[in-house]
Amino acid sequence: MASAGALIADLAALKRTTTPAAVPTEPFQMILWENIGYLVDDERRRRLFDAFEAEIGLSPGAIEAASDAALLARAKLGGMRPETRVQRWREIARLIRERAGGDLAATLRALPLAKARALLKAFPVIADPGADKVLLFSGIAARPALESNGLRVLIRLGYCAEQKSYDATYKGGIAVLAAAGLSDRAGLMDAYLLLREHGRTLCRRGQPLCTACPLSEACPRQPVERF
Repeated sequence: MASAGALIADLAALKRTTTPAAVPTEPFQMILWENIGYLVDDERRRRLFDAFEAEIGLSPGAIEAASDAALLARAKLGGMRPETRVQRWREIARLIRERAGGDLAATLRALPLAKARALLKAFPVIADPGADKVLLFSGIAARPALESNGLRVLIRLGYCAEQKSYDATYKGGIAVLAAAGLSDRAGLMDAYLLLREHGRTLCRRGQPLCTACPLSEACPRQPVERF
């Protein structure tokens, strides 16, 4: 496996050449962001999110107050299964009202970390990676987080190995970031965004653009099929 020092150097190289897009950092908005469309790219996700803010509003109360027709009209712009998306938006608002007293951020900060993570995983499409991202980006807990594009980059660069399950592979990637000494929120957020953007644009699952990669000389080009 590659060294922690090499990972820090690779992240520094990515920071010189990569400009990740801005993402929400408020817990409710982050959950809505993940549920705003079906298999949409970042650019379309941003358009859908901004339109939702303009038409419905970015609060659980706004979702609960909106008509089914208004929500369905927004959901149809986000791809397949719009009715399911409306149900998920309603579920997000209900969970925040019933389990967080209407203020998800305050509730998460008041809970022990394990319970905060469990609460986040009750929301639609939020599993371990999503919960870790919310905790990190909202400033609740400075702990490593990754998503599939960033995890694929770490595997291809030789920092961790693909395991039999995604959960085990994810834990291996998280351990790599922890072992590299990344412990502050800013550094961990940079790692998440830089690795994700690199995997999304250059180190893609299919047809990676190796000739344009700023890390290509050090990359062992390990084949990764599942991520």
